[in-house]
Amino acid sequence: MTNLIGQSLGRYHILEQLGEGGMATVYKAYDTRLETDVAVKVIRTENLAPSALERSLKRFEREAKALARLTHPNIVKVTDFGEYKDKPYLVMPYLPGGTLKQWMKDKPLAWEDSIRLLLPIARALDFAHRQNMIHRDVKSSNILITADGEPMLADFGIAKILNLEETADLTGTGMGIGTPEYMAPEQWTGKTSAFSDQYALGVVLYEMLTGRKPYSAETPAAVAIKQASEPLPRPSQFTRDLPEKMEKLLLKALARNPEDRYASMGEFAKALESALSGQQAPQRKDSLPRPKTEEKSRAEPIEAAKTHDTQATIDQQWEESAPKREAQPKELTRVREENWRKWLPLGVLAILLGIALPIGNGLFGLGKQGVGPLAALATPTPGIGSFIESDGVTMMFVPAGAFSMGSESRSDDEKPIHSVTLDAYYIDKYEVTNAAYKRCVDAGVCDPPKQSNSYTRDAYYGNPEFDEYPVIYVDWNMANAYCEWRGPSTGSGQTRLPTEAEWEKAARGLDGRTYPWGENIDCDKANYSSCAGDTTKVGSYLDGVSPYGLYDMAGNVWEWVADWYDSSYYSNSPSSNPLGPSLGEYRVLRGGSWYNLDYSVRSANRYVNSPVFINYYVGFRCAHSSPP
Repeated sequence: MTNLIGQSLGRYHILEQLGEGGMATVYKAYDTRLETDVAVKVIRTENLAPSALERSLKRFEREAKALARLTHPNIVKVTDFGEYKDKPYLVMPYLPGGTLKQWMKDKPLAWEDSIRLLLPIARALDFAHRQNMIHRDVKSSNILITADGEPMLADFGIAKILNLEETADLTGTGMGIGTPEYMAPEQWTGKTSAFSDQYALGVVLYEMLTGRKPYSAETPAAVAIKQASEPLPRPSQFTRDLPEKMEKLLLKALARNPEDRYASMGEFAKALESALSGQQAPQRKDSLPRPKTEEKSRAEPIEAAKTHDTQATIDQQWEESAPKREAQPKELTRVREENWRKWLPLGVLAILLGIALPIGNGLFGLGKQGVGPLAALATPTPGIGSFIESDGVTMMFVPAGAFSMGSESRSDDEKPIHSVTLDAYYIDKYEVTNAAYKRCVDAGVCDPPKQSNSYTRDAYYGNPEFDEYPVIYVDWNMANAYCEWRGPSTGSGQTRLPTEAEWEKAARGLDGRTYPWGENIDCDKANYSSCAGDTTKVGSYLDGVSPYGLYDMAGNVWEWVADWYDSSYYSNSPSSNPLGPSLGEYRVLRGGSWYNLDYSVRSANRYVNSPVFINYYVGFRCAHSSPP
């Protein structure tokens, strides 16, 4: 293939070659319109007979459009496509973190870490299979690792783009229907299905656990002969202390007959999740091997401060009483009684002296109306623990003031740490539930979720059993419409999606904590990878409450926020009430979900997707501007 370095493919200026394979050459390029680096994959066509070239180029456009519609957080998305001198090309985000193959360094990984890295890929493949799309070339070098440690599946459907499995017009040996060492037995006869992807992912897992592939030889034909005639080498003979359940899992996924494998990629994912059951919480990304190609040092995580910078003594007393509190009504009753006993003598003295004390619903929990003559005298000044009701939904108060936003220890788009000052606001105590969202649907304002199932449940939305679980399959526009429809039952102000800054302050408080509760994570604090395997009822994690009394700010479902995304926005954002960029292509989500690893549910972590993106791990909560 002609070297394209220095040339421009439309708006994409080619900077350097990243890799070359039998099907394509990958380049790093600069998008002159969006002013960002991208990866351009130029499909090889020199081995196609002239009679097949025109037909393949027509097919390319159809398949490229299908790939562009395949949106999943662990699949490298096709953002554009084109043709340059009869060579079709695809454009994707540039991910500099290296590949899984580089991370492994040809050495075994711990089986727990192996599962945690592959689970998102298994779920991504399950999602694609349910869209009737097959990868056809799953292998460790096609699994990329982002700078934040997230695995991403690349090269989806490249083989199908050129119709390689159905045409007899290939004239060379440089192209094939897959990579021999990862190919399922049926692929050698041209029969490819979702079971073939499962087999290939099983080979990747085998490679991660043992440091070698099950069948290797000098030629593709020799690999095929070995695969057909030799039993699968037991992985336990290469890896000591490999649990028997892991060996059985591999034997099933790598069965020679497709019918003997797991019934679907979803079932394979469930088997991986089950293998992790009862294990310790996931290690941090920094404990995993680094790719050979990465030489830059990474900043050490910043240790959180030991003390809380609170707004006032009363607020501090409430915050210190917050951890592990029980259901809100019962706990609020107790706190109100304690505060009445503590402050009533002062209130009576104030009445006798004619002094209006700045004591409101933050101290007594009285709501907006107050009670008796004290409320008539006092000027309501909400504090931490105050709340309002909005269409039956509790919203907790976050006081005005400054906090430190961002992180220096992870992705570049979280840098730099910067001080942000926000006005006071309220934010939903829980993620918006199926029942709450349904009220908007029944009112004729909101569209119903795009799908009524969840990852493991056929009947989810509309099923009373899951009324108090987070609504899912809602895109940004649907979430925004709901929040605008839902106003507070009393008072004034605007109900809307929270800004990124509002969300992060509400999640982590004022002391720079990594998670809403502080440091370290386990399945008692949040619903993240392998803890539950699907959404859980909102408010289930009493140990995971944030400084302002909010639940599930880490895990359960990703949450839409109001902002457009700009990876460098933190470098020049306003210091007061930032609203995000004025325009953009992607919206921001926060908080991670039940399928994410520990580092993705950090309070500073940023995730982005198209405003029309939906999935079984995406929901939201609302915020409300506090009236003056």
